Amino acid sequence: MGRPDGALEIPFLKGHMGGNTIALLPGGSLPPERELETVLTALQDTHLGCHEAGLVSPPSGSGRLPLKIVGRSSRKYITACGGLTQVLGAAIGTGQLAEVFGFGPSGPSQVVLETDAGAVRLSVGVSDGSVRTETDLTAFLEEVLESGVEEVRLGGTRAVRAGKFLVVHADDLLDRFTAEEIVALVPRVRLFLAELQAEFLDRYPQASLDFAVYDLHPKRPDTLGRVVFPHWLPGGHVEPACGTGTVAVCAVLVFQGLLPGPSASRGLELRFESGGGPDLGGPDTTTALLEMDAGNIRSIRFSHSLVELTAKGRVMLETNER
Repeated sequence: MGRPDGALEIPFLKGHMGGNTIALLPGGSLPPERELETVLTALQDTHLGCHEAGLVSPPSGSGRLPLKIVGRSSRKYITACGGLTQVLGAAIGTGQLAEVFGFGPSGPSQVVLETDAGAVRLSVGVSDGSVRTETDLTAFLEEVLESGVEEVRLGGTRAVRAGKFLVVHADDLLDRFTAEEIVALVPRVRLFLAELQAEFLDRYPQASLDFAVYDLHPKRPDTLGRVVFPHWLPGGHVEPACGTGTVAVCAVLVFQGLLPGPSASRGLELRFESGGGPDLGGPDTTTALLEMDAGNIRSIRFSHSLVELTAKGRVMLETNER
């Protein structure tokens, strides 16, 4: 079977961070006027079946890697995606980015990404064949803080707006649901959360399809709490792990005075149970490293315990308007 007229075959890498599925595509490989629409097609289940895509371009004159990010549910370019940076780190550390795309760093690296949120620094380490990436999401934190963090009430339930994120403490749902129902995100919990998000989107112009639910009742002694990210429940989009969502949760913990330890602590390591599936918590660990100044977050980095590359090859994408 030949390639249809107007179709392009472009290389791709696919991976995930704790179930947050990511596609990496080479930047500049698609017609600019149809780039967004074509990438959204690539994200569909009929093609690569991912939550987000990253268009990675060859290093600029400064040595930085330009990166554009597309969200499947939001159907637009988005400013940041922590899971994408972790998968990109795995692609760099294993040498797959250079092998499949023909450019970029390979192996242990210090990388700066050029994103719509600003410079994002990756520290990619390799030990005994295992890659671990630390992502500096301070630029996204600054975006959140600039937009503001405030307590809101939606559907009679307390919540917090952290920039464009809706953040809900699971304990604030206990007057309506059992703890077991909340952890499992049973259908009636999902319906209520979708109603909260609809009100949030209608009320706040800065709101987006970014949603975090957390609690402070971990199952493991080395973690602070559990997280899940039901970004778009009408479309079934629940991410078991999310880097930007973890940043939003940390910002809320500071706002509500819920950080562990003395407020004067200059450095904090917060671990959250995540991953595994579309429910609260999970078998993986998302680690946030906070540098504090006078009780405020000065910088934030994060990593995740399970990041994998799962596929590589070429994807056929139709670029003609129908």
